[in-house]
Amino acid sequence: MTNRLEIDDVEDSGLVAGRIAYIKPTGSDEAHRLGLIPENIDLPAGVKLYVLHAEDGSVLGFTDGYASAYGAAVQNELTPVSLH
Repeated sequence: MTNRLEIDDVEDSGLVAGRIAYIKPTGSDEAHRLGLIPENIDLPAGVKLYVLHAEDGSVLGFTDGYASAYGAAVQNELTPVSLH
């Protein structure tokens, strides 16, 4: 038995290329670096944003709640995957 997914398994599971979105928790420093938050806006210490990325790494959007990011992915027919 193997834990490795084969291409057919991935396609059958709905994880088709171009339809995966990655949800990454991001702090304020990273949000500023990505240009999500303007430099003149300070977020409270410890604020965590959840950034939704396309497979190519481009930012699709962001929110302050994981559930919102997950819901946005699903509503746009994307398969959400968490990154740490």
